[in-house]
Order: sequence, then structure tokens, then C-alpha cells
Amino acid sequence: MDTGELFLDTLRLRDEAGVEHCFDYYIVLGHLELEEYSGESYGVKIEEKETGEVALAPHVTCRSSVIYHLAQTLLVHQVTPCTLVDVVQDWIG
Repeated sequence: MDTGELFLDTLRLRDEAGVEHCFDYYIVLGHLELEEYSGESYGVKIEEKETGEVALAPHVTCRSSVIYHLAQTLLVHQVTPCTLVDVVQDWIG
């Protein structure tokens, strides 16, 4: 089954030196095959435009409403690629 990405928003932040960085946030659509489940899965991705750095957390949930809430939370709290995986692991745990 095909996977895809749904663009959510761009966040612009300035670092301590005043340099602007742009981060694109995506919801990642996938397909998950387990013994008891076969169907859509959702994850998140953050990409820094300037450097091309990408962080991906696939297969976080099978519920679209849950991943949308998580993605919005990541935006509000200005999560960047370098901390995405840790933040999602804390969120799951």
C-alpha cells in the first residue's frame, strides 16, 4: 500500500544569534501489518528547510485524530528535528 505525507504547517524560529530557521511539519501516512491489525498508521515528520535535516517518527498510532493532536502539540511547543524522537517516545510512554 502507498504511503504519503500531509503537510501541516511551517514554523519559523530564530536562534540565539538571530538566524531564522524554518521547519516543515508533516503527518506521515503509512500501512501497518501486524498479527491482529492490518491498516493505516500515522506518524510525524519534521524537516528543517535550510539544512535538510529530517526527523521521522512513523507508525505512532492508528487513529488520525490522535496524530493530528500530537502534530499540533509539536508545533505549539516548537519541537525541532533533533528532539522529535525523544518527545514522541515520552508522549507514548
